[in-house]
Amino acid sequence: MLPAIIFDDKEEHSRGNEHSEGEITQPKESTSMGDRSPKSVQKQASQKQSKTNDSDKKKQALVTSQQATKAKAATAKKK
Repeated sequence: MLPAIIFDDKEEHSRGNEHSEGEITQPKESTSMGDRSPKSVQKQASQKQSKTNDSDKKKQALVTSQQATKAKAATAKKK
């Protein structure tokens, strides 16, 4: 949300356009002011995918280590 502007008359004035009926519309806020070229979009997507892959690998390694620990405990229990 855009901040209100306080003028010398100490009233808050909203940044927007006032219509004849008195309703105020706010300008559309863009989510990003960054570079939206195809190259940058693809780079961001590949970075996001890489981050996701890394977290998936960490989760899988944790599951594998937990399974190995359980298998060792079960083998030791049988002896």
